[in-house]
Amino acid sequence: MDGGLNGNMRTNIFGQLRVGALAGVLALLPACAFHSAPVAVQAVGPAPQEEGNNSQNGYLVVYSAWGIVNENKAPVDHHSRYTIMSDDGKVNRVIINHVDRFDEGPIRVPLLAGSYKVSALSAHSGRVIVPVIIAPQQTTYVYLDGQTRPNLADGQRANLVKLPDGQVVGWAVSPGGK
Repeated sequence: MDGGLNGNMRTNIFGQLRVGALAGVLALLPACAFHSAPVAVQAVGPAPQEEGNNSQNGYLVVYSAWGIVNENKAPVDHHSRYTIMSDDGKVNRVIINHVDRFDEGPIRVPLLAGSYKVSALSAHSGRVIVPVIIAPQQTTYVYLDGQTRPNLADGQRANLVKLPDGQVVGWAVSPGGK
């Protein structure tokens, strides 16, 4: 009779383990979602009230999703590469979003004032296309790494661009394009 009791307990324990393992796999399944088409959002513009310099250039800083780069067989975390395209199609640059293996980035890219599109990896939404406005003497920030967030003053939350999952991407372009 003891053999039957131990057999039932063993079957019950293995059944609970299978249910627990299945629940764990199902909980992690959304993290493996594949996004075949890039997500598009509204245009992102410069941070409000930022001090500038005398240049007619503006700057772009993209906190793209983290990626592992194997440099000299030693994996290093860096912000992933992204592409900048002008609205007229003249500029098409791939940005390596760090200076060297010890720099995590992101880097500050000088650009002529104007409208561009950034194609980059988002931590939670896959590849996204973000229209950006570069204004003279100002920096436009794009937040896609799922960790970095803008410093917000009271009243600025209404002017945010967000991905469909609610992740903040940057500041909305104000009426008039700046």
